[in-house]
Amino acid sequence: MKSASKIIIGVVVGLLLVVGAVAFLNGWVTVSRDTHPPCDQLPNVAEATAALARHRDLAEEIKALGDGITVEVGKPCPDDQNRGLVMVSYGSRSEHDASSDLLSRRDGFGVPVHLVKR
Repeated sequence: MKSASKIIIGVVVGLLLVVGAVAFLNGWVTVSRDTHPPCDQLPNVAEATAALARHRDLAEEIKALGDGITVEVGKPCPDDQNRGLVMVSYGSRSEHDASSDLLSRRDGFGVPVHLVKR
């Protein structure tokens, strides 16, 4: 009886691992690698807005990478709504990768950029 229960436990654990791996690979479970600096290190909203306006061409290039991409000033700090950054929202993993790749090859906006899945 003890060996049968060990086999059952082993099968259940194995199935949970397989289901977890499939869920992760299909994007059902996401692990965000995109973070922003701590809120006290972010510029104010006016600075982020001005940076986005100065780099409108880069924002348009990013938006052109996919139909589900938006670029706007975001306020990621619930306790300090005066802190802002450039927020790139995307709908799919391919849009994320394309946006991230473009940003890595450019100088950016001069303020932090945060990629966020919608």
